[in-house]
Amino acid sequence: MTELPAYGLANTTTGFATLFAGIACLVLARLVHPHPARWRFAYWMIVMTGVFTVTLHGFGETNPVFGPPWFWRFLDTGSNIVVAWAIALAVLGDYYEEPLRPRAAAALTAAMAVGVAWHFRDSLPGVERSYLVPLGAWGGFYPGESCLIALSWVVVALFVARRDRIPAAAKPLLLLVTGLFLFGMLLATARNDVVVYPFLALHALWHLVGAFAFVALWAFNHVRFAASAGPLR
Repeated sequence: MTELPAYGLANTTTGFATLFAGIACLVLARLVHPHPARWRFAYWMIVMTGVFTVTLHGFGETNPVFGPPWFWRFLDTGSNIVVAWAIALAVLGDYYEEPLRPRAAAALTAAMAVGVAWHFRDSLPGVERSYLVPLGAWGGFYPGESCLIALSWVVVALFVARRDRIPAAAKPLLLLVTGLFLFGMLLATARNDVVVYPFLALHALWHLVGAFAFVALWAFNHVRFAASAGPLR
C-alpha cells in the first residue's frame, strides 16, 4: 500500500463528511420529525455516495489497492447522479400530482440512466477522457459530472416552480441549500489535486460544503414537514 499524497488524504478524509451527513439525515428524519419514505430513500443514497467518495479517493484515485481506478471513479460520480435523481423524485412526490408526476418521474429516470451510462463509458479503461465543460488548466466537468449538475438544477427548478406551496419559514433554508450547492459546484470546477496556497484543497472543501448542504436539506425538509403537521403525502 502506497502513502496517499496530501491532497488524496484530504479528499479521502473529507469524504467521510458526506457519509456522515447522509447518516445524520437518516437519524434526524427518524428522531426529530418523520420524513416520507421517498426522502429517507434519498438520504440512503447520500450514505451510498459517501461510501463511494471515500473509496474513490482512498483506493481508486491515488492508491489503487482494491480494484481498478476506473471502477471507483464510476461508482463515485455515478452514485452522485443517483442522489440527484432520488431527490428530484422526492420533490415530485411532495408537490406534483397526476398525470404530470409519473411522466416527469419517467423522464428523470431516463435522464439518470443516460447520465450513468455515459459516465460508465467515459470511465472505461482505454477511453480517452475529455471535459464536456472544459475550464483550461484549472479543470472542468466530465460528462458524468455535467449530467449530475444538470439534474441538480432540475431539482432547484422543481422547487422554484412550486415555491408558492413552500412554507414561508422554509424558503430561506431553500436559498441556503441552493447557495451551498452553487458554492460547491464552483469548488468542484477544479481538478481533484488543486491546492490553493497554502492549504485550500478545493475538492476536499467541496466535500465539506456538500455535507453541510445535505444537512441543510434535511433542515429545509424538517421545517416544511413540521409546518404541515406531518410529512407531505
